[in-house]
Amino acid sequence: MQGYPGFIANRIGIFWIQTAIQEAIALGLTVEEADAVVGKPMGIPKTGVFGLSDLVGIDLMPHLMRSMNRSLPAGDALLEKATIPPLIQTMIDTGYTGRKGKGGFYRLNRDGGAKIKESIDLQTGEYSISQPAKLDSVKTARDGGLPALIAHPDKGGQYAWRVLSQTLRYAAALVPDIADDICAVNTAMKLGYNWKFGPFELIDQLGAEAFAQRLAADGVSIPPLLEKAREQGFYRQAANATHYLQPDGTYRPLQRPPVSCYSLISNAMPNPY
Repeated sequence: MQGYPGFIANRIGIFWIQTAIQEAIALGLTVEEADAVVGKPMGIPKTGVFGLSDLVGIDLMPHLMRSMNRSLPAGDALLEKATIPPLIQTMIDTGYTGRKGKGGFYRLNRDGGAKIKESIDLQTGEYSISQPAKLDSVKTARDGGLPALIAHPDKGGQYAWRVLSQTLRYAAALVPDIADDICAVNTAMKLGYNWKFGPFELIDQLGAEAFAQRLAADGVSIPPLLEKAREQGFYRQAANATHYLQPDGTYRPLQRPPVSCYSLISNAMPNPY
C-alpha cells in the first residue's frame, strides 16, 4: 500500500473536518444541527464534527494543517481548506480548546453548582443552552438513507450535500496516489475515525452515477476513478462474491486483509473516540 494508513486517514479526515466546520458556519447551522447531519445519518459517531473537535482538542487543528501544508503537493484541495475561521482562532486564543480547556463548541456551565450543557453560536460566539436539532432532512434520512438526506431542500440537506460532495470527491481523486486501492482508504477511515462506512461505500449508497451527475450539475470535475465507477459502482456482486473497483477500471474479488494489516492501520493514529 502506498503511503501510511495514518496519513491516509488524516488527509481525508482533516479535509472532512475543515469542510464540515466551514460549511456549517457558511450555512448558519447550529453545532447541534451540524452534528446531527454529519453524525448518525452518515454512519459517523454521534459526536459528529464539533463534538469530535472538542474531544481531540480544537487547538490541534492549526498544528495538523501546518503539517499538511508541509507535506501536500501544490494544488491539493486540502490546501484550500487551510484557513482557520476567526471564531475558532478566538476560541483557541482564549483557552476554549475543547474538553481539556474551558470548553469548546460545547461546554458544561457549572454556575450555581448545576451542570448545564451549552453550545456556542457559530455566528456570534455566545453560549446558550444546547437545543436538540430539529431538521426534517435528518428525520427523512432515517427511512430514506443518504439519498433522501442530500435531496432534502432544508439547510440540513444542503449541508449534507456540501460536506459529502466535497469530501467524497476528494477521496476519489486521491486513489491511486496515496493508496493502491479503495479498500485501503475505506479501512483507514473506519479504523482511524471510526466511520461505519468508508468513502467509497458512501458513494455507492448515493449511487456512483447519481453522485457523478450531481457533481457535474454543480460544475465541478469528476475524478477519473469515479468516472470508472459510474456504471457499476465501486463494489459489485459477481460469482457469489463481492468485487471492488481497481484504478485501472477492472474489478477484483474482495478479500479480508490479514489481522496484521488491520493492526497496522489501527495503530497508525490514535482513535479519537
